[in-house]
Amino acid sequence: MLGLEGKTAFVFGVASEDSIAWAICKHLAAAGVTLYLGYQKRFMSRVFKLKDELPAIAGFYPLDVAQDATTKEFFTAFSADHPGKKADILIHAIGFAPRSCFDRPVLFVEDEDINTAMTISANSLQRCLKHALPHLNPGSSTITLTYAASTRFVPSYGIMSMAKAALECWTRELACHLGPEGHRINAISSGPIRTIAASGIPGFDRILDHVEANAPLRRNVSQEDVAGTTLWLSSPLSSGVTGQCIHVDAGFSITMVPESIMN
Repeated sequence: MLGLEGKTAFVFGVASEDSIAWAICKHLAAAGVTLYLGYQKRFMSRVFKLKDELPAIAGFYPLDVAQDATTKEFFTAFSADHPGKKADILIHAIGFAPRSCFDRPVLFVEDEDINTAMTISANSLQRCLKHALPHLNPGSSTITLTYAASTRFVPSYGIMSMAKAALECWTRELACHLGPEGHRINAISSGPIRTIAASGIPGFDRILDHVEANAPLRRNVSQEDVAGTTLWLSSPLSSGVTGQCIHVDAGFSITMVPESIMN
């Protein structure tokens, strides 16, 4: 029913078995999708330990989205090994900000660190798609990952809030630019999930506790929750959906005044 059997996906952002991107890999593989992963060299040993768990993984290539030239290297290597082959799905699960972005007030974060966060966490979507486009089949689906701090203040999230806002803007712009060619691009705004990236956010455990206590479903979401929505967005079942930011957060994004204050 999903119509993904025999499809191919580029997946960017697997860092460990706790990565949202890894849960997405497992869901796509179960649906019959062949996977090609882009990995950061600093996570190479972790990623390669996972490869034997999913026979659907057909290849790994280094990917550094900090620069245009190094982003292009992934697609050059893929094309050299698989001439003429194209993908149907692109997963952009990439985000990074230097530690200093979280250790000081946003007013005093250095320009270089701001630029790094914006380049990797937001502008890389444009960079990846620019080089991916010749390697994508008509009607492709791209999914990126964002967070509700793009439109709200979240303590300690700082510069990443601006990066996620920019990422969502890129999603809309690119959806309109590539829509006439049939390519779709959407963002998933997940609730807080414990991952390697999230572990660097001060007070993250308290954020998890607050969401669990106040989300309408009274729980936090998991990597699998996000992966399930990604599967739908990757499939023809969502063929009329593009440029959207879809919240997978146990309903927390609809609340304003938490019900817990009445207790």
